[in-house]
Amino acid sequence: MRHLSNSNTATGDSSEQGDMPGNGMNSERGLEQALSANIESTLERLLAPIAQVERLKRKEYLTPEEVEILYGLKATTLANMRCKGHGPEYIKVGDKVLYRQQAVRSYLEARAIRTRG
Repeated sequence: MRHLSNSNTATGDSSEQGDMPGNGMNSERGLEQALSANIESTLERLLAPIAQVERLKRKEYLTPEEVEILYGLKATTLANMRCKGHGPEYIKVGDKVLYRQQAVRSYLEARAIRTRG
């Protein structure tokens, strides 16, 4: 009977050998997991700004910093324009300043310069 119980190892059956240390299977699995984690973190890092812009596009009211991200108008420039009574229409509640997206778009579109083509 002893001969039958050891037949798997004697015949080279690999069904149990894949989990044995030192045979390369564990290191391959570890390498796959590390590579997968690396790809995942890289994708998250690269796609985070795109996801942020997409979220901002759906907001009706934006902070000056969000206007900067979405439209490229610096928050400091917006503050200077507010002080001088220029710039896009805004809402002020206490210290909080908000811009309607449509107001920012209208402001920018009104400043379009048509060129002769």
